[in-house]
Amino acid sequence: MKSLLRIILIGALGLHLSLSSHASVLMKTGFEDQNAGDAMVRDLWTAEGFQPADWDQGLETRTQVDEEIAAQGIHSLRIVYPKDEFGPEYTGCQISLRFPSHDELYASYYLRFSENFSWGTSHYGGKLPGLAGGGNCSGGRDCDGTNGWSARFMWRGGGKLILYLYDMLKPETFGLDVPLLYADSTPVVAERGKWYHITERVKMNSSPDKADGEVQAWVNGEEVLFLTGRKFTTCDVKIDNFYISTFHGGDDDSWCPTDTCFTYLDNVAIGTSYEDVCYTTCRKPDAGPDQSLCVVGTAKFLVDLPQEYALRWMKEGQKVAEDGEFSTSTAGRYIVVADSGHCSRNDTVNVFEKLNVTLPKEVHICQTSFVSLDTRLSDDASLRFQWYKEGNPIEGAFQPVLTVKDAGLYSVEVSSPNCGSATDSVVVTSGLLRVDDVSGRAGDRVDLSVQGEGLYQWRDAGGELLGEGALLTIPLPQGESYLYVEDASGFDGTVGKKQLSENAWTRNNFSKEYMQFVVERTLSIDSISIYPTQALDATLNIVDEESNVTLFSRTYKGLKGGEEARLPLGVELKAGRYHIDADGTTASLYHSHTDIDIHFPYKVEGLISLTGCNLEWINNKGWYMLFYNWHVSAGNYCAAAPVKLTGSSTNSVDAILKDQMEVYWLDGQIVVKNIPLGKKVTVMNLSGREVASCVADATTLFFNTESWPKGVYVVDGVKVRVE
Repeated sequence: MKSLLRIILIGALGLHLSLSSHASVLMKTGFEDQNAGDAMVRDLWTAEGFQPADWDQGLETRTQVDEEIAAQGIHSLRIVYPKDEFGPEYTGCQISLRFPSHDELYASYYLRFSENFSWGTSHYGGKLPGLAGGGNCSGGRDCDGTNGWSARFMWRGGGKLILYLYDMLKPETFGLDVPLLYADSTPVVAERGKWYHITERVKMNSSPDKADGEVQAWVNGEEVLFLTGRKFTTCDVKIDNFYISTFHGGDDDSWCPTDTCFTYLDNVAIGTSYEDVCYTTCRKPDAGPDQSLCVVGTAKFLVDLPQEYALRWMKEGQKVAEDGEFSTSTAGRYIVVADSGHCSRNDTVNVFEKLNVTLPKEVHICQTSFVSLDTRLSDDASLRFQWYKEGNPIEGAFQPVLTVKDAGLYSVEVSSPNCGSATDSVVVTSGLLRVDDVSGRAGDRVDLSVQGEGLYQWRDAGGELLGEGALLTIPLPQGESYLYVEDASGFDGTVGKKQLSENAWTRNNFSKEYMQFVVERTLSIDSISIYPTQALDATLNIVDEESNVTLFSRTYKGLKGGEEARLPLGVELKAGRYHIDADGTTASLYHSHTDIDIHFPYKVEGLISLTGCNLEWINNKGWYMLFYNWHVSAGNYCAAAPVKLTGSSTNSVDAILKDQMEVYWLDGQIVVKNIPLGKKVTVMNLSGREVASCVADATTLFFNTESWPKGVYVVDGVKVRVE
């Protein structure tokens, strides 16, 4: 039967993706008009424009409209799979959503597995929705051409997705498993907690005696299946229903979930063309930062999107507005939904009665040279912001967002005459190279140094190379500037076969079944993947092959079977030859067998090389043993570390001004004395906004404050209070 399967690249699909001008969406729902918490019973499907059959399983007790998780809009359909149960009577749900018969049809939906989703106990698999016809042949029945057919999907162990096909040509009692494969032949594996858009096309065989039916599938817009040469029917049965048939199993308790878990469905659509149901992306609306009513009594938001987007504002599941400009005097959580007609996305903002500021608990600097700490509050003129580091005010830090490069404890105080104040703090940690900032007299040469071993490179802000090595000597510039240093030899990535293939065998002779590897310079093996066949405790050992000393051994208890187990190691190894085994593991592990893409060595040049399995024991067969997708790191792999250089002249105008300038408020005016002629003086509020400025044509300047709000202002770094 494998000869009937063709996988074709997307570029060759033009003939099959006919985007007809007569396209028609037969049925569609995102569950937006239903009440959160309601069971999605047959009457509600009817209200959504569907035609449910007169039977169902589990709708009343195991489905619910959910408002916490959605692929688009604000609702989805949550389906529950109770712990230790299997089969459609006790897990998931079944309902046949019918429509007029078609010879060719498309269907799509968003699918999400809950973060705790269990693929099974010791057998792994469960049904997912798909197109069907007639009597929906399934359940181990023979499909004789008159009793219907079904083209549902399934999950298998570890979240692998397949087509599960019941037609006249299925070779076994149960349905035909056809793997979904990306263009590079890697299987489609669904991760828990992520949305996937599933699109299916079915074309019936053209006459009772021909086997020319087709099934096609896409995941997130990428073609993953094109199956031809199928025979669905010998009579007038066509495509006439979307079969929501989802449950664990299987026909015994080895298929049961080990924990009560959920799937989520969203944007179910049935259409006559690909464009009716295909994966599309939408612009996300930006409602801006959170706001507080205590500032001016009304919160105002503006969402700017093209006219083709329909907007609606939601609060507690109820629509409160439909315009891009939205105002409210009621505190709460608001969701703005932007719908293009093909898809929708949303943004959430909070309106507070009083001032409220929430920073993340911890921020780590590594992927970028700087990070921004955001209060998520609007830069309203009446709000005052003051940032602190280690409890000390940061000079000039009066904005809602603070950009930092150094580790430390940062906090912010937000205040308003109408609202009092609010504070919060965040711990910033850093993996960047540590180099102290330097200040001094412009033109003086200074030494910059970094500790440790590495291939260090120093560059200016434009990326030009200034020098290499742990030490750089450079003259201080006039004023402030940054340069950057990084470890060019730092590495953070993966090596080895990425994942288990379909050609999976089981092994448990772990003293002989191991992977050999060579470390070329000091590195850390951070994590690694294995694939248990069933629930087990796994023990990993790393052995120095020269001394035969075990350098690392750790047991990982209670791993689930039938899925990838990602194991943290965190072991540092120096240059040398090693092997890793699973001796002590309490049950079998899967390994890839006779894949054409198995090729040793797998390597990162100059760092590590996986040289192969125990070749003597396996007689040089094309096997890849047990240990997948190694995550390794070496040196400092974070972004370039910024170094601030500050150079000044002892007789500069700014230095004289700082020593001699006098600033005070008197009788409705800010008075600034002892200013050099031609010097520009700027007055700012505590939010960092310029209020006034003037170029000095005398040594004393006056700023009239009669129309200004009372409070503290900043004159070239000097604070003054206006009464």
